[in-house]
Amino acid sequence: MTSRTSIRTRTLATSLTLTAALALSACGSDSQADGGDEAAGETVSITDAQGRTVEVPANPEVVVTTDWSVARTLSDLDIEVDAAPVSNSALPEDLSEYDGGDIPTVGTVKEPDYEAINELEPDLIIIGSRTGSPEVLAEMEKISPVVIDMSVRFEEPAEQLPTTQERVVQLGSIFGKEAEAQELMDDLVSQVEEVGAQAADSGDTALFVQVSGGTASAYGPGSRFGIVYDAFGYTDTGAPVDEDGSHGQEISQEFFTEYNPGVLLVLDRAAAIGSDEAPALDVLNNDLVNTTDAAANDKIQLVDGFSWYIANAAPSSIQQMIDDVKATL
Repeated sequence: MTSRTSIRTRTLATSLTLTAALALSACGSDSQADGGDEAAGETVSITDAQGRTVEVPANPEVVVTTDWSVARTLSDLDIEVDAAPVSNSALPEDLSEYDGGDIPTVGTVKEPDYEAINELEPDLIIIGSRTGSPEVLAEMEKISPVVIDMSVRFEEPAEQLPTTQERVVQLGSIFGKEAEAQELMDDLVSQVEEVGAQAADSGDTALFVQVSGGTASAYGPGSRFGIVYDAFGYTDTGAPVDEDGSHGQEISQEFFTEYNPGVLLVLDRAAAIGSDEAPALDVLNNDLVNTTDAAANDKIQLVDGFSWYIANAAPSSIQQMIDDVKATL
């Protein structure tokens, strides 16, 4: 079983006893099979992102997911899925077992390979994020009667952490690890609150920028990256950023000097999706950006693209977000 030091070391002291007690619980396909007799016939009721209540077999043997947030959440709980999406870029260290080709891939995060999934005869299919749609669900139900959508959807940034917590605990409950999942999320929420208080007290304004194709797009408080302002406590620059859609508002380099952020959080989208483009920090290394308070105070932070953009609803991803924001304080 692969060690999960990136997230679990922070809660080791409080979860050691719990972890030992749960050592016989499901933690991957092999261990699930070993303990399957005890859970034979048992189910867990899951109300998913599409409002469906599904009876999921406890400790399912063959588990397929089309979503990296799901795969990473289960990895954080020491559960290895039997198939995952193709990754266009290098995966983080905690998901290295999915990077060597030993675990089957089942299409991309946008386009599942239904034939490959069908060949695996899964006991449980977990869709989410870009594949979390009624159309994909309908196709998956032709393969397996047990399909759940574990997407984390939210109308307001304040809903992101609570919804993530709900999904993480639901996934843990399927494998007998509900308490461990809850403990992980409780620890993360406490850390977010602590960092948020520090950011608010700093008095700095912050701007979240995504760079792709040599252009920069800004995201405001009500956007997909609104957690920076809502949970992590930074004040926005007051820039009139269009918050409709998921791609932000394209901005000019003059935008940086006009609104002068004290902190600049930068997402390199090209790197996150494995596209060969100019690095984000190179694009932003110019006379205009370098006049900002963020540049003067060394508070331009390149955030982890996998955690913020690809798999933003897993405990390890939330931990990485916390660490990225901490680096600006």
